[in-house]
Amino acid sequence: MTQERLEYFKKRLEEMRDSLLEDIRTETVEEMNPFETDGDVIDEAEVLSTASLVEGLSRTQKRMLEEILKALQRIENGVYGKCIVCGEEIDEERLDAIPYAEKCRKHM
Repeated sequence: MTQERLEYFKKRLEEMRDSLLEDIRTETVEEMNPFETDGDVIDEAEVLSTASLVEGLSRTQKRMLEEILKALQRIENGVYGKCIVCGEEIDEERLDAIPYAEKCRKHM
């Protein structure tokens, strides 16, 4: 992989990281007290359902953030773009689709 492509992927990963962090921060502020409502039982049930959904999304976002941070670390370690199973190069087409991919198509 060329240095130019490596910088491209690093920039994409940093943008993804920053976007996810902002989303998580926003959700955390909105979740401060999701059960504080002035409505009836139906309103409270809707708030509970929304809070559960946000919590699930947050877990997914946190997992994605971990994958992004690991990919950025692989860039720093000089092993980005190589499969963690076999050590072969990961297709750049795959990295374009999933910049934090750590396995080649064969091992995904």
